Amino acid sequence: MSGRIMRARSEDLYEQLQREMAVLIKVNNLTGFLPVKLDNLLRAIIKEMDDIFFPFKCELHLLTEGRLESCCEYIKAEYCKALNDQLPLTLEQGDRLCCQAESCTNCYQFHVCVPLIAGIEKLGIVTLKSKQKTEFKRDSMELLLAVVNQIAATIQRARLFARLAQEKANLEKANTEINQLNQELQKSIEQLNKTLEQLVISERLAAAGQLSANLAHEINNPIGVILSRLEWLLLEAEEYGLPQQVIEDMQVIANHTERIAKTTKGLLSFSRQTLDRMSPLDLNTIIIETTDWLRSQFLRKNIRFDLKLDTIPRVFGNPEQLEQVLVNLFSNAKDAMAEGGVIIVRSKVDTDKKMVQVDVSDSGTGIPDEMKSRIFDPFFTTKDKGSGTGLGLSISYGIIENHGGCLKVVSEPGNGSCFSVILPSFDSGKDGNWRE
Repeated sequence: MSGRIMRARSEDLYEQLQREMAVLIKVNNLTGFLPVKLDNLLRAIIKEMDDIFFPFKCELHLLTEGRLESCCEYIKAEYCKALNDQLPLTLEQGDRLCCQAESCTNCYQFHVCVPLIAGIEKLGIVTLKSKQKTEFKRDSMELLLAVVNQIAATIQRARLFARLAQEKANLEKANTEINQLNQELQKSIEQLNKTLEQLVISERLAAAGQLSANLAHEINNPIGVILSRLEWLLLEAEEYGLPQQVIEDMQVIANHTERIAKTTKGLLSFSRQTLDRMSPLDLNTIIIETTDWLRSQFLRKNIRFDLKLDTIPRVFGNPEQLEQVLVNLFSNAKDAMAEGGVIIVRSKVDTDKKMVQVDVSDSGTGIPDEMKSRIFDPFFTTKDKGSGTGLGLSISYGIIENHGGCLKVVSEPGNGSCFSVILPSFDSGKDGNWRE
């Protein structure tokens, strides 16, 4: 009889050990699924503990914001002896040593409290409570401690994962902000450089304009006298039958003198960039009219126009001066395409900046990189000697600047050039900003 009892007890003990081992394995497997949502993982572990420690009810109390819904609201950390002493504690009904559990309306007969400790960090407590007086064996306590240690390690790892994820997110956010600041700084630097470049060009043009006016006035008077005398001499030469060679030489002198007069006229035009007769006008109309009267002349050089004109608002300007700018740009484009080609004229509007833009593009030789910074300087030209005065772009730049806009160029050697006239829209209240 006693042998059968012993065998039964052994079998019960074996089954109990098997169940406990299964729980430990399952808890270990569950904690191996990190990183997952900690609340879900802890609920699964508590459910397993309810099964293995039946009839005890298992509860978990965390000292962080990740508190489970099953936590008992009557437990306060500052009154928990097990947590403060960092040792397991068992209580029976009537004991008043611990955490106010005896004040709960559902009073328990037996209460086991085990602290959750990871290193020196207090994480919370795990409690086992029974409404009936039940023996809690040493083997059960050892199993409880093993599971609690697993829970503590799991919580610590989960919080470490959370901190690492937060640090990663903070670093990514900081990196994004730094990149944005770098981009804004780069834009500011580029804008500052553009503004400084515009100021330098404006100062150059102002100084050159003053000098040009003085030179033109000094040169015009003797040039007028020379041309007048040459006209009389040519008439007298024909009348008195002077040799043909003398007449031809005098004609050469007259031609070069007229060229000087033309240059001084350009100087005066450069120095007198006034805003007389300003009015609202349609740039598309000026483009069409200018290309119409230049078309036949340009066709003789195998040059044609391709107009791509959008509907644009009016600008406030001087029609003759803006026409002069277009003629200068068209002439430069023609000269850049010695073998002929197409001049593309495109108009468009930037509604955000409230600006109107006209692009004049050619497929010519382009502008060498070393010359781009000087093309708006007075008397500077990329053309052959004697083919131009070097004032066309300077005059055009000054006219557009006086209209509150700017003249820009994009050019690659061998791939042509594109000059852009940018003016504030009159219909928008003249508050456009081409510098942005």
